[in-house]
Amino acid sequence: MKYGQEWQPPAVDWSSTRGRILLAASVLFAQRGFFGTSTRDIAEAVNIRQPSLFHHFEAKHEIFRTLVELDLGPSITRMDQRLRETSSWAEKLHLAIACDVREILAQPFDARGLYQDAVLALDEFDAERHGIEIFHRQIERVVTGGRRAGEFASFEPSFVVRATNGVLFETLREQGGPAGPVHRQRPIQAADFVVRSLLTDQARLDDIRAVTRRRLKELASSRAS
Repeated sequence: MKYGQEWQPPAVDWSSTRGRILLAASVLFAQRGFFGTSTRDIAEAVNIRQPSLFHHFEAKHEIFRTLVELDLGPSITRMDQRLRETSSWAEKLHLAIACDVREILAQPFDARGLYQDAVLALDEFDAERHGIEIFHRQIERVVTGGRRAGEFASFEPSFVVRATNGVLFETLREQGGPAGPVHRQRPIQAADFVVRSLLTDQARLDDIRAVTRRRLKELASSRAS
């Protein structure tokens, strides 16, 4: 089943025609929205003809779906990994947010136009709605676990999910897409912002932050090797 169970979308060669279609489409979706972008617009942005585009994607919604898969699939996998680790609930949440922010700011495509309710409500994106629900349940599980363990104050988990999503989306908008200036401290700052609001013992934040910094370095090293 797509999403969850360590599912990952197929890798993309961003220099290929398929990759360039995805990159151009992501920018247009961010600027004009899904409904305001046509396959002709995408083909023109890549400097190819529409029949060439349809050789790689049969319809516009397939391009959009592929971009959501590339963004959402790894996020779910990363959260699964955090949930399996032996760490405190606060450490799980802090590292999860920092990882997600670091990845979305570094990925080559523009994800700002991907999570629009009116678009994702279409029948074509039923699997994507399910994937988003999985991701939200993961965050809720961490928040509920932290609350039961006494690490977190009593917050409605669904509210924390919305707040976390807001932080993620704002970091994207602030950067203005992949070509924008990279704020290297944003992953830690975003994680601090959310976790600080939940912690029952604020004095723990420095230690939690130190754990995240160490783990981010370890994860980057393991990926490079």
